[in-house]
Amino acid sequence: MTRYLLITLLSIMCCFWQSAAWAGKCYNVDRNEPSELTGQLESIIFPGPPNYEDVQNGDIPEFTYVLKLRKPICISGEDADPSNYFQAVHLVETNATAPQLHRLLHQNVTVKLTNTMAAITGHHHEPLVVTVTSIQLAQSAQGKPMDFVDEYGTAATTIRTFYTALSEGQGAAATAMVVPEKRSTPAFSAPNLSKFYGSLTDPIQLLDIAKENTNIFIVHYHYVAKSHVCNGKAAITTALRGGRNFIQGIHALNGC
Repeated sequence: MTRYLLITLLSIMCCFWQSAAWAGKCYNVDRNEPSELTGQLESIIFPGPPNYEDVQNGDIPEFTYVLKLRKPICISGEDADPSNYFQAVHLVETNATAPQLHRLLHQNVTVKLTNTMAAITGHHHEPLVVTVTSIQLAQSAQGKPMDFVDEYGTAATTIRTFYTALSEGQGAAATAMVVPEKRSTPAFSAPNLSKFYGSLTDPIQLLDIAKENTNIFIVHYHYVAKSHVCNGKAAITTALRGGRNFIQGIHALNGC
């Protein structure tokens, strides 16, 4: 009997230690905490009014951005239950952050936050509700800048060729690095690229390339136009066609 009790006690303690090790920080929403979180950005359609149960039974769908955390957290403060640990956070966009949230869906991101509060209405779909003031790819996802050897055999060589051509104002050479179906679009047409990048006060310079995964790369670049200076950052999606790498899309991450 004594041995059984000892084993039971050890099992309970082991579970407690594992839970404590797995659990993350507890934040006080009354102090506007947390100010920053990192996790996987997803979007979920929740059922809204009148019953908040099922959109197929007449409830209005509510599109919601949700940040999925690696470790559970808890919150304290007004209307919060500090004993409840959870791994999903309801993100509220602003006019400025909505396009970025849409662009970075399904990726690991770091978000800066304000207006933190515990869920109190049916429109709050996770225990913690926060407003996103800024968002960027998580540092761990961005990786370290590649050197030339790292670029061998990857789509980074296509990306480097694209920016080298732009630095020389050679729109046709740059467009050749883009998937064929997008070469006639305004963003990638040879005449447009030559006109803009060929007229820069200080030609565009590719500063570094970091590999996020097989077909997504993060680049930093610099150029000077007549009206502004750009220290740019972009996420570049690539595609493999017939054994060759092409640029499929470029999404600016900081406005230029």
